[in-house]
Amino acid sequence: MHELISQSVFTTRLSQAVKSYEAGWKSVDDELYEVCRRRPSHRNFADVYTKVAMIGRVYEAGVVRSWRGGGDPETEITHVLMAQAGVIESRLRKLEDRAFDRQTADEIVELHGRIARAISHENEDKFLTSFVSKYLHFHCPMVPIYASRAHGAISQYVDRRRVRRIGRAMIQLPEWSLAYRRFVAAFVVLYERAQAEADSAPSVKEVDYLLWQVPS
Repeated sequence: MHELISQSVFTTRLSQAVKSYEAGWKSVDDELYEVCRRRPSHRNFADVYTKVAMIGRVYEAGVVRSWRGGGDPETEITHVLMAQAGVIESRLRKLEDRAFDRQTADEIVELHGRIARAISHENEDKFLTSFVSKYLHFHCPMVPIYASRAHGAISQYVDRRRVRRIGRAMIQLPEWSLAYRRFVAAFVVLYERAQAEADSAPSVKEVDYLLWQVPS
């Protein structure tokens, strides 16, 4: 039986996660955000390769471990991202200065799916779902980061019925976006809960960090 964590436990854990993030990992993220600001291009090899290598390695995205294609994984992924530069740039531009909500969640899932699918064509149908979410996040901080740990933790915080309703509303999105789509549907519910129950409105990244914490 799925038992939803109470408001008091939820807000306590969220508050602790935000404080922990501010005291530690935020400084690491700030460097990655800065790299993406200084190297915004998705068309220049040096810019894209730098971001692929730094984000993938710092966040242990398993790029090398999960690569089944030929050549050097980071180099090959860089070429795929450069080939998708127009899609990435136009979709990220649409998301600028907008709030994270159900509409932007749909657009994020669709963009993520397109990039992950393009990578899969060079990687024996493996989508690198986690890496793509991390790469996009540091260009657009409202993109939820997918990881097995976050995926495993999120169910304790969200009402499954609400997640299913949001998931059904995303039904028009392509089937190849399914894994990330399911996670983002749950993240929308978690984010809405955080906005409603927390003392101050946390960011997408702060809510994301909650999912990485081991409850005390």
